[in-house]
This record gives sequence, structure tokens and C-alpha cells, in this order.
Amino acid sequence: MGSTEKKEIMIELSKAQKCLEWIKTMLFLDTNAKRAAGRIIKRGEVYKCKLGFGVGSEENKERPCVILQYDGANTTSPNTIVAPITHTAAKVPIVIPIADKADKDGNIILDGNVLLGNIVCVSKARLGEYKATLTSDEMKKVDAAIAKSLDIKRHYDKLNKIVNDKEDYIKRLKEKILKIQNQLNSQSKEISTLEKVKHMLEVENTEDLLNKIEKILKNNMDKQ
Repeated sequence: MGSTEKKEIMIELSKAQKCLEWIKTMLFLDTNAKRAAGRIIKRGEVYKCKLGFGVGSEENKERPCVILQYDGANTTSPNTIVAPITHTAAKVPIVIPIADKADKDGNIILDGNVLLGNIVCVSKARLGEYKATLTSDEMKKVDAAIAKSLDIKRHYDKLNKIVNDKEDYIKRLKEKILKIQNQLNSQSKEISTLEKVKHMLEVENTEDLLNKIEKILKNNMDKQ
């Protein structure tokens, strides 16, 4: 047997051993699942989470994870939805850096990036120690990255464009209405002035007013 074959066998044995260790941990967590179901957790909080032994490039091991599920479901469901926080250097829109979180003594207890491409549903039994809570600004960035990761942002963008177009139309319509209203106000003043002149000249309609004005002008010219 060559050295390469021996190395491959050793790697497979190492994986098998890790799988067996995870099975023991998983069975232990499963015994605590019912008790953990009532645990109160909040969206935006970060806990250590036993992700287990993954397949391929899935996140594994115990990692800090941020709670993504809404609080209503966090209260009633034995499961929750999380995203891992790691030290990946990837510069992509679905990886959100967070500010360093420190304890009361100034020791850094949480840093890294939230991976919104690796969202997963887990039992609350997998959750361990509470670490920190992300800020509202960080969660807004997380939400935007979730929309990109799940390809729902384009739907929001489309709806947002429809709303913006309607708002622009309403704005133009209001401007047009205001312009017409100003014109009506101006015409109303002119009509009011005309009515005063008719009253002064003791005429009832516009045609008689014109005749009266012509007559007055003619008399003035004759006097000159």
C-alpha cells in the first residue's frame, strides 16, 4: 500500500471519528430538546451554537450564531433560524462585518462577519452561551443581505419602483391641481371685479355691460 493510499485512509478514519463524536453530542442535545424548547431568545442576539459535523463546505463545529427568526416564532417554536459568525475574509454583499463586542472588562468576546449565505434552522438545544446582541444598524445590514441571499431584494426593488413612480405621479398631479386652483382663484377675482363694474353701471349681463361701456366711451369722445 502506497503512502498516498495510507494518507487517504487516515483522513477517512479521522472524519469517521469526528462523525462518531458528533453523534454522541447530537444524542445528548436531543435529550435536552424538550427542555430547551421553552428557552426565550430574541432576534439579533448571538449565542454559541453547536452546528455539528457538516457536509462539504457547510458550516460546522461550535460557532457564534446570530438569531434571525422573528420573536413571535422564537417564543413558540422549539427551533430557530440562525446565521454563523466567522472570520472569513470574503468581500461579498452577503457577508456583513460587525463591530467588536467586548465584556465589562474590555475583553473582546465577539468579532467577525455574519455569513448570510449559510442561514440554517436549528433546535434551541444547539444553542449555548449568550455572547452579545447586534446593533439595530447591523441588523438592518443583515436584513438587506438576507434579501440578496434569498433573491427577494429584486422583488422589493420592483415594488419600490412602482411606489416611487406612483408618488411621482401624485406629486405631478398635485402640482397640476394647484396650478388650476390658482387659475380659478385669479379668474374668480376677475369675475368679482366684473360683477362690481356691472353693479356700478347698473347692468345685469355682460353683453349689456359691453354696450354700456361702448356708449360711455362714445359720449366721452363726442364731448372732446
